[in-house]
Amino acid sequence: MVISEKFLWLHIPKTAGDATLAMFQALGHRFLLLDAHTDERKHGTLADAVARVPGSEQRALIANLPRLPDVALSYFHHMQRHHPETRFANGQPFGALRFRDYLEYVLSHPDQQSYDWHFDHFFGARDPDHWLRVDGLADSFLDVIGRYLPIDPEAAQRIRATIANVGSYDRRGGAASWFTRDEMAAFYALCPRWRRAERQEYGDLLYEVIDWSAARQEPGGA
Repeated sequence: MVISEKFLWLHIPKTAGDATLAMFQALGHRFLLLDAHTDERKHGTLADAVARVPGSEQRALIANLPRLPDVALSYFHHMQRHHPETRFANGQPFGALRFRDYLEYVLSHPDQQSYDWHFDHFFGARDPDHWLRVDGLADSFLDVIGRYLPIDPEAAQRIRATIANVGSYDRRGGAASWFTRDEMAAFYALCPRWRRAERQEYGDLLYEVIDWSAARQEPGGA
């Protein structure tokens, strides 16, 4: 979580938040609040921000927006690697779960598994005033944050040099290796708030721009 005199940024898990925090640190600005990446409070909600810095609800609200399927993949593989003993809703531990099993359960339980819970949990009924696009994060950061804070050339250079952490799973072929077109479309259908935000910021949804004729269902489709 980062709070300045004019805006607050909420760190939603699995959305390149640590890289974004490094970009804020590169500015050299004295923020009212800036949680270190090791601080357990870094994933605080809008309500938490208001409790910690009263009046924060009057500031512009900013958060990161990755492509929805990428968030699901990042979360799944994070749980497999770091919390393999944790049991998913279908009763299986993540360490023994295939992404195929995970996705099929999510799609068949729309009342329980919508990724819109991120929006509901972190923002409540409010939508962010600005999104930082994870696809092209540095440019998006410079554009949005530059409206509120001066960014000198050296800071901009450090920001452009910041590399977002990516999962260690096989990323060849992108999300199309893990979803079919129909599955990805159905996944978006579960998440109307996320779908609306992504279409607003990116101009499309991921399954609409993938060349599915060239997609190979491996390794995720195995």
